[in-house]
Amino acid sequence: MGHLHEIKRVYRDLRRRIDTTPSGLPEGPAVYDILKILFSEEEAALAARLPIVPTSIDILAARFKENKETLKAKLDRMADKGLVLDAVHPRSGKAFYLLAPPVVGFFEFSLMRVRTDINQKELARHYHRYMEEDHAFAKMFFGGDTVHGRTLVNENAVNEGDVSYILDYERATALIEQSKGGSVTLCYCRHKAGHLGTACDKPVETCISLFNAAEHLIRHDLARRASKEELLDLLARSRAMGLVQICDNVKQKPSFICNCCGCCCNMLQGINLHGIPHAVKTSNFIAHVDAASCVGCGRCARACPIGAVSLLPVPFAKRKKYPLSARVDESLCLGCGVCAAACNQKAMGMDPRPERVLTPETTVERVVNMALERGKLQHILFSDPESLTHTVLNRFLGVFLNLPPVKKTLLSKQVKSRFVQSMVAAALGKSRKWVKKV
Repeated sequence: MGHLHEIKRVYRDLRRRIDTTPSGLPEGPAVYDILKILFSEEEAALAARLPIVPTSIDILAARFKENKETLKAKLDRMADKGLVLDAVHPRSGKAFYLLAPPVVGFFEFSLMRVRTDINQKELARHYHRYMEEDHAFAKMFFGGDTVHGRTLVNENAVNEGDVSYILDYERATALIEQSKGGSVTLCYCRHKAGHLGTACDKPVETCISLFNAAEHLIRHDLARRASKEELLDLLARSRAMGLVQICDNVKQKPSFICNCCGCCCNMLQGINLHGIPHAVKTSNFIAHVDAASCVGCGRCARACPIGAVSLLPVPFAKRKKYPLSARVDESLCLGCGVCAAACNQKAMGMDPRPERVLTPETTVERVVNMALERGKLQHILFSDPESLTHTVLNRFLGVFLNLPPVKKTLLSKQVKSRFVQSMVAAALGKSRKWVKKV
C-alpha cells in the first residue's frame, strides 16, 4: 500500500464510506489495493455516494441528478460484480439499492466463483495482508456482543433426550427445508487459501445461501441454484468431514450456512488467529466429557476447529490403562458437536447450556445491534452523504452516542433491548411506507 497522499481521493472517499457500515473498513495494509482491484474509479466515485440502507432508484436518480435508466444500468452492472446489493419489489419490479458491506458482502462475492475480470490470486494476497496479518479489521468486525455468525449444533451429536431443546432456527436441516432450496457457491475462505497455497483438503464448493440472499446471488450469476435435496446432501457430507456449520446470526430467513474448517475460515480465525473468544456466537449446547468412558485417544481434540478440547494427564493411581483424558474449555466451546461426532467411545456428548444464547430476530435487528455496539448507529439513521442536514445530524449524533456515559447507558442490557426494538419498529415502518409508494 502506498502512502495516503499517493492514493487517489476517490478511493479514500470510498473507504471512508464503506467504513460507516457496521462491519467497517478501517485503514490497514492493502486496503486500497483491494478497492482498486474491485472498483474502477467511476464505480468508486458512485459507490462513495451510495447509502448503506435500501433506497429506491427514483430517490437515487433525483439525489444524483442523473437519468434513472442510466443510473440503474450502472448499479445493475455493479450488482453483477458484487459491489452493490439490490432488492426488487415482487409486484412492481421497483428496484432498491445500497452499498454492499465488505463482510458478508463484496469480499466474499469476489471469490464465490472463478472470475477472469479480476486478478483473484493478487486479490487473495491482499485479503491475507489486510485481514490476517493485521488486527484492525478483525477488531472492528468482531468488536461487539452481536457478531455476524452463529454456530449450528450438529443435530446428530445431541443426545436423544435433548433433541427437543433444538429450535428450528438452530437446525441446519430445518432451515434448508424451510427455504425449499437455495444456492451453492465456492467457499470464499478455502478459495482464497487455494490461491495462497495454504488450502486444506476439504472441498471448495460448500457455501450455502438461502431465502432472499440465494435469489440475489443467482440473479447476478454469483452462485448456482441448488435443490433442497442437494443442500441436505451437502450438509450431511460436510458433517461427515468434521466441518462446522456457521449460520447468519438471525432467527428469520438467515442468508447463509457455511461449512467451515478451523484452518481456512475467516470467522473461526477471529478466534484462532486474532484471539477474540466470541468471534462466532455459540450454539445453545456445550460439549462435555464422560471421564469414565474417555480413553484419551485425542480424536476429539484433533477434530475441534478452535482448540477448545485438550488432553490432560490422569493421575496414575486413578487410571493406569489410559493415562490421558479429554477436557473441554467451556469458555471457548462453540457447541458445534464436531468433537462428539468424532468420538468412537461415546465419551463426548452435548449438553444444553444453562442459559440460552440470544439471537436477533431479523437482519434489521442484527444490523442495528452491531451499529450501536460499534458506535456507527448515526450512519444508519442519517445515511445520505449528499444532504447537508444528514451530514450535520450524523456528526452531532455520532459525538453524542459515543460519549462514555451515553454509550454505557445505551449498551446496558435493558436499555439496549428497548432502544433496539424501537429502532427496528421504526425501520419496519419506513420500509412499509416505501412499499406503499411503490
